[in-house]
Amino acid sequence: PTAVTEINTHWSKTIQGEATPDSFYNAIWWADVLGRMINQQVYMVNHWLIVSTGAQGGWGIIDRGQVRPSYYVFMLYQHFGEQQVYAASGVENVSIYAARRADGALTLMVINLADEDQTVALDLRGGTPDSAEVWRFDAQHNAENLGTQPLPADALSLPGQSITLLVLP
Repeated sequence: PTAVTEINTHWSKTIQGEATPDSFYNAIWWADVLGRMINQQVYMVNHWLIVSTGAQGGWGIIDRGQVRPSYYVFMLYQHFGEQQVYAASGVENVSIYAARRADGALTLMVINLADEDQTVALDLRGGTPDSAEVWRFDAQHNAENLGTQPLPADALSLPGQSITLLVLP
């Protein structure tokens, strides 16, 4: 098994930039990287420096008791399944990762790296449920549970620069 025992999103401890380790855009990117590592069956990923203060700059996902955007990536992935399931997007700037949880739920982590909203086809083998529990991280939501929502049979709407977790029964 492969383990990444010390990882961070950038070598620089720079903060408060558009794409620095403490930024919203960094969190979107990090969600996709973590999904790619899951697809490659990386056994363990340890984020280096959970809490940073002062001279440690932007490396931590928590700063003096305040969570940074990358923190929410972990909050979403804690609802992700343990058994990997094949998923593919085929849409530029949209990544999808899937897994089945111990309770039988199918989880889909859908990441829109594009600045603009996108509508993407949704093709689930074995049928499409009528609804899904929806979690969202975007400019308006910090890994929030948006509740059970109707699931369109043909397409999924994704806000620009967002992470959407769907939990299907």
